[in-house]
Amino acid sequence: MQRRKWEIFGAPFDHGSEYEGTGSAPEAIRAAGLMRRVEHLRSLGIDVTDQGDVQPAGGRDSKVTPRGLAEMLGYAPALVEALEASRDKGAIPVVLGGDHSVTVASVASVVRSLRKQGIAEPSVGILWVDAHPDFEMPGPQGTNTLNAMPVTHLVGRDVGGLRELPDLAPGIDADHLVFIGLRDVLTEEREAIRDLSIRAFTASDIERLGIDAVCREAIGHLGEGPDAVVLTFDIDVLDPVFAPAVDYPELGGLSTREGTVIMEHAHQLENLALVELVEVNPLKDREGITVRVAGQLLHRLIEGPLL
Repeated sequence: MQRRKWEIFGAPFDHGSEYEGTGSAPEAIRAAGLMRRVEHLRSLGIDVTDQGDVQPAGGRDSKVTPRGLAEMLGYAPALVEALEASRDKGAIPVVLGGDHSVTVASVASVVRSLRKQGIAEPSVGILWVDAHPDFEMPGPQGTNTLNAMPVTHLVGRDVGGLRELPDLAPGIDADHLVFIGLRDVLTEEREAIRDLSIRAFTASDIERLGIDAVCREAIGHLGEGPDAVVLTFDIDVLDPVFAPAVDYPELGGLSTREGTVIMEHAHQLENLALVELVEVNPLKDREGITVRVAGQLLHRLIEGPLL
């Protein structure tokens, strides 16, 4: 595998959530040991740097729905530009969220970068690791927050006019999307997943099959079709015993070790283009467990398997 360059970006955006707190995660994860891990990785000869945060504008606009839409329209261009520039240098951006709505900008940055490489119609695969599919539609049901709708947007459905911003309209092929770790799915989300025949592995599937087999099958499903693959890892895929500081905890989740296996598999993807770790809420992390777990997962992503 060609020597890689990793660049860490903070995306302290929490306007897409009904709760505040995930915006402070990039700083908290760094302070909880990530920077020590970065220094260790450098000592091993790994090219990894911290590029700081891409800061959103202040204030929330509570009158616009879904929640966070107005703020994302203002924030996304700056985040897309920063991540695209990283990709153009040949680096793999590692995005520290922030809530899960930042994915709309992350994926858009990969699409733009691929177009610069001469690929007219880029194909991006997404490994969506999450307790929730984030496939809600705007309306009275569900949370009506932007962090519950990024998949809805990415597969081409309208989310309050979000697609009116050209840079945020990549249109991902549903066959190039794989869910891992689902355990809380709304009826409308279940129907959408079935209608589009999206490959999905629930937490129960992982229990039956084993995490290694699930990762291999998920990556095999993507095959050689996508030009690039994005891994987006919502920390609430882990059981609250291992990652308690999340806004939407669900019992029966993955262990830290299973999360680590996912990161090891992602490291070995030749066409890995970008990685996110999102939805850590330090305001709920009384003992600092979740921010330390986040740093551990990112360490294993960047270094790869131990042996």
